[in-house]
Amino acid sequence: MMAEKPVKFVIFLSLILSLVAFWDHQFTSYLKEFVVLIHEICHATAALFSGGVVKGITLHGNEGGETIAVPASFRGSFILVVSAGYIGSSIVGAFLLRLGFQGRHARQTMILFGLFLISVSVLYSKLGDLAYFTGIFWGVGILVLGMLGETTSILSLVFLGTSISLYSLYDLSDFAERLAETDAGILAFWMAGLGPEDLQNEEIPTVVLILGYLIATLWSLLSIGIIFMSLRTSLSHDEVHHSPDPVEQFERFPGELSPEAKLWLEKRGVDPESGIVLPPNFFLDPPSKDNQG
Repeated sequence: MMAEKPVKFVIFLSLILSLVAFWDHQFTSYLKEFVVLIHEICHATAALFSGGVVKGITLHGNEGGETIAVPASFRGSFILVVSAGYIGSSIVGAFLLRLGFQGRHARQTMILFGLFLISVSVLYSKLGDLAYFTGIFWGVGILVLGMLGETTSILSLVFLGTSISLYSLYDLSDFAERLAETDAGILAFWMAGLGPEDLQNEEIPTVVLILGYLIATLWSLLSIGIIFMSLRTSLSHDEVHHSPDPVEQFERFPGELSPEAKLWLEKRGVDPESGIVLPPNFFLDPPSKDNQG
């Protein structure tokens, strides 16, 4: 398992500072595209789980993406699918971060996550597109890291969870800069009874702005809350110390014991030779004189 709380915090803080320092580096751009893919996969997953159909997933190369899906017929399915992008990314990041810090099933999680990314890329992105290459590249990389061992998997989960969580929070800034183009704006247009053609209008209706900012605020609070709670529990999680087995609690008795002392210990379930607590009825009562042949 991951080390104690101070070490966890140092690792997390180091990753945050490193990502911020290299935020505009080329490698970080690949990481950003990966997180955008996670965002779109969350849309697709919500559509599938609600009974809808996913037509395709694409990435635009400018930290933007698109999921073409047909939600289920019930009214709430559209709200679920549109909300799944920001909220889902936060859940994925928080989940991976927590698993990494707890050190539980790290290898299995990495392998399954890698296979999932590869499968989604093959099924729902077009061969040769950026979404396809991003999913295959990261999926294979995560799969290989999962096969390298438990320690590598744990560190990789912490890195991936931190990266996805950080970018998910950074992504919330889109609400302030271009609300109408975000999922919150799309949902606001839909809730206001407006169609896709209204998205092209330069002037955004007041009702859409109000609804959009309310939705954006709600999503932001949920995303921050999910990541904060996961980080709090992850950093405060300590290794579970199991009580030692009773056989490890006693040492061999020093010196020689009298027959009476041995008998007294045996009746109380203690081996007089080693001092080990034995299961009840381990010692059989000696046969009585009446039963001796």
